[in-house]
Amino acid sequence: MKLVVALLAAGIAVTGPASSQIDPSQADARLIGLPIYTADGVLIGQVTNIDMRGSNRGLVAAVGSFLGFGPRIVLIPLAWANKEEDYIQLLLTNEEVAALLLPGFGRGPP
Repeated sequence: MKLVVALLAAGIAVTGPASSQIDPSQADARLIGLPIYTADGVLIGQVTNIDMRGSNRGLVAAVGSFLGFGPRIVLIPLAWANKEEDYIQLLLTNEEVAALLLPGFGRGPP
């Protein structure tokens, strides 16, 4: 399965999440397996790994499915997420996540 990088420059500029509670030095194996929710409370996936892209650390996540063919693997920048007690809360809404990943993702048929 291809690693789809959700670090879209346009998405970062449009959404502009402010800050993260996840300290990059603490983004480690303790986050793997945590569910990921959007800012509006929609469960979209689960953390599967922690990865580096250049000097930036991010959450590798399995999110949703496309046409029923399993989850997509995406890299979520730490600046887009907050660590809650037992889950990850994105600073993006479900609609914003959908727009970054695929037209129609999480919204039914386009």
